[in-house]
Amino acid sequence: MTTEMNPIELEPKAAIDHLDVIEKTPSAIHDIDNGPSYTHEESMKVRRKMDMYILPVLCFMNVCAFLDKANIGNANTAGMSADLGITKKQYNFLLTIFYVVYTICQPEMLLLKYIPPKFFLTAIVSAWGLASTLQGVTTTYGGMIACRVVIAALEAGGGPAIAFYFTMLYPRQEFGLRWTIFQAVSCIANAFAGAAAYGLVQAKTALAPWKLVFIVESTPTFLSALLIFLVLPSGPDKCAWLSPRENEIARERVERSQSKEPHGGYSIAGFKAAFKEPWTWWIAIIHYCGGMAFNSLSVFLTAIIREMGYTSVNAQGLSAPPYLVAYVIAVVVAYWSDRLSIRGWFIGAANLIGGIGYILIAYVGPKSIRYFAAYITVAGVYVGQPLMFSWCATNADTSSKRAASLVLFLITGQLGSITGSNIYNDPPRYHKGNSICAGGLFLSCILCFTGTYYLQYQNKRKDEKYGAANPDAVAECTADGTDSPNWRFVY
Repeated sequence: MTTEMNPIELEPKAAIDHLDVIEKTPSAIHDIDNGPSYTHEESMKVRRKMDMYILPVLCFMNVCAFLDKANIGNANTAGMSADLGITKKQYNFLLTIFYVVYTICQPEMLLLKYIPPKFFLTAIVSAWGLASTLQGVTTTYGGMIACRVVIAALEAGGGPAIAFYFTMLYPRQEFGLRWTIFQAVSCIANAFAGAAAYGLVQAKTALAPWKLVFIVESTPTFLSALLIFLVLPSGPDKCAWLSPRENEIARERVERSQSKEPHGGYSIAGFKAAFKEPWTWWIAIIHYCGGMAFNSLSVFLTAIIREMGYTSVNAQGLSAPPYLVAYVIAVVVAYWSDRLSIRGWFIGAANLIGGIGYILIAYVGPKSIRYFAAYITVAGVYVGQPLMFSWCATNADTSSKRAASLVLFLITGQLGSITGSNIYNDPPRYHKGNSICAGGLFLSCILCFTGTYYLQYQNKRKDEKYGAANPDAVAECTADGTDSPNWRFVY
């Protein structure tokens, strides 16, 4: 029997030659080790502990981020534009400049490999919390623009980076549910924002109601920064609340779900391989369509409901229930998506439902049906959006390829947000905005179904070339950055 050599023990050229052998010989990959060093029970115990400490803190952070990003819609309904003399065109610019800066700053997430996530996230959350609070004391349109630019630049390194952070902490088969819990908690944020704005608008204080919305809803952000510093780990084996043995299990769990890179930074070959993979661009287009609907809902749903014939105050309150229902549905669907290892069919179906909801809102007559359509629209959009992130983040086998794929995915999603923030300018029915969002979701639905067949085809090609994948193997990354022969897409 021949003895396998570790590539990192060889001279550079020999190491590359050896990696080529590994790439071409499936049996070598399958024989790298004898399986996990932990039992299923130990793995589940570690996962439960990580969920208990990590998820609540990150979900709270996301609620704060969403409030600080989207509360401008509630503030505007409460009289911000009237008090500051902001025109409709200027208000749309406030929305647009946020997403432009947010898009440009998406690559900030790459810093997570160089700055410990605990310190990185604590710093940016504290800073954007301060900028969000200052929105409530500004007295000019220029001051509001400055606050929105700062919040956008900092939040670009917060929420979006968590997708990459989750892949550092959890195996890919556990990513979908946890990411959905994290991202769909913005449903709770929307519901809370609407309910809080409803109360704040009616409060009798010396401050204008819109100022109260900004100041009160930004205050929890500072508590979020403190919790991040005290609780979050900077890696799977750096959890202060796990034992040394449990930290090792946490690290191995992640290593077994992705190809190991022999260095701590990024690989240029991995970046190139990501951009050569058609799926990277495919999922990016899907996210453009989804991002257009997702972000325009958060800003314009209150206005859409108000234009159905409700008062501004009632519209604030009525915008909350659809988000609460959507959160429950999103978590249930994500659970089954992880359980079945299926993404595309769920996302496509959700986008189809969301698109139908937009059409009903725009073109159906009775107010009651249009308000019901708000429920299915929010549910469809908020089910599909988190699973898109999961579909992107878990379909790259190294951190370098994952980082490149996520950056492109996030940028295109924010370009969708810029589109969505500029198409709702024809009240009361908002035919243009609702129709464009519906069309985008229908296109996304088609791309999801065809993308599923594409990924199945790629997996079949690998099975024919290398044989069936070994789920217990730990594969090293290939020299040229292409997928390991033991890697299979999640479809």
